[in-house]
Amino acid sequence: MAMNSAILLAEENRQLRAINAKQVKKRAKRRTYIATGRTLTIQEGLELSQPTVEPVIGVVGGVATDEPIVRPRAPRTCSICRSLSHTARTCPAKQVS
Repeated sequence: MAMNSAILLAEENRQLRAINAKQVKKRAKRRTYIATGRTLTIQEGLELSQPTVEPVIGVVGGVATDEPIVRPRAPRTCSICRSLSHTARTCPAKQVS
């Protein structure tokens, strides 16, 4: 019984040490701040963050643009009969009990 308890405690100790090491590593990471004790204008903030922000370049009709591609949403359909004219809440095929 004592050997089993010692094995369980050793495994728990190993797991806790691994978690602690992970947290210490996370706390030691260098953080970068764009504000340095003063208020920034929007333009200054954008200029300071520019090297870290990469624009999304999409190809629209063979021409590269800096604007992101916006996909239109699919129209609402009934989940019971897949009709575009109504939703499942008002579906005539739904059985009323």
